[in-house]
Amino acid sequence: MIGTNIYISQETQESLIKAATFKEISVEELASSILRESIPEKLGQISYSSNNQGKFAINPLVKMQPYAYLADPNEPVISPDDWEMNHNFEVNDL
Repeated sequence: MIGTNIYISQETQESLIKAATFKEISVEELASSILRESIPEKLGQISYSSNNQGKFAINPLVKMQPYAYLADPNEPVISPDDWEMNHNFEVNDL
């Protein structure tokens, strides 16, 4: 069971109180019964069953393992030769 606060107009509150009094039940019971009936009616078109799962594209990566980084963390990513070449190029541009 989920407890929640629902904000309704003063007019609706008065109607609920009158109807609950007429039915001789609490306002909470009446509101719960109204919600129990109206939620499936309003949301009946939306089905969350496994039948709808076929309508969505299947993720081709579901059964794959993440990419493993196989480089040595102590080795530089850019070779020293490339680093020097790029560094010299940038310094000479200034």
